Amino acid sequence: MKYLIKYLLQQNIRSQKYLAPVVFYTIVMLLMYSYKPNPVADSYGVTAMLLFFGSAWLGLTVMNAEPPGQIQLLVLHAGSRRKVAIGQLISAVVMQLAMALITIVYPIVTGMFERQPSANEWIVAWCGHLVLALLGLSVSVFFQNAYISRLSRSLPIFIVVLLSSFVQVSLSERLPESLQWMSYILPPAFYLVQKMMLYDGGGLGQIILVCTWSAVYAILLLSIHIWLSGRRDLRG
Repeated sequence: MKYLIKYLLQQNIRSQKYLAPVVFYTIVMLLMYSYKPNPVADSYGVTAMLLFFGSAWLGLTVMNAEPPGQIQLLVLHAGSRRKVAIGQLISAVVMQLAMALITIVYPIVTGMFERQPSANEWIVAWCGHLVLALLGLSVSVFFQNAYISRLSRSLPIFIVVLLSSFVQVSLSERLPESLQWMSYILPPAFYLVQKMMLYDGGGLGQIILVCTWSAVYAILLLSIHIWLSGRRDLRG
């Protein structure tokens, strides 16, 4: 597994497909911190929301980095399609961890905040960013070429799902009562970002509860993907 992950990371770096989401995300973050002072909670809430979109985009590029023929060779060498799927997920998580680390540390090192974050705000920042990055990845895996062969078909639905994650409250209010359940199956990104932006440095209970809910949602989606990857020839 270690060599598989190392190979996938090297292939992703060589392909340079990661550049578009990483560069776009970095530019937007730098623009946001182009002036100071910035409020801690609001700023971390916005960057966590951006990381959700950036991680989903990055996850899609990692899942589609290898051509179908190369995936078949990887399966033969790894001995299991599920091992390849897990290797892809770990590769994406490693790259997302680097993005989250830079996002959280950059404003502190450069003095862009109005004050230093408290210990609780530091915990909220890490939990929020990491969970939203995982949530973005869990959504992206179902829009890779293995599930929907044409990007022209998958991309519009992918964008709609991501954007709907942040309007699910208003969406629920506008839908007929019989269809309001649809808003509850969307990724709970809105609720976590809302809690981060409204965090006042007090108790951590509610935000940890939302983080746990979001993490369970993401792990459930990723588990379904790993299970499906071993059930059928996704590239067939």
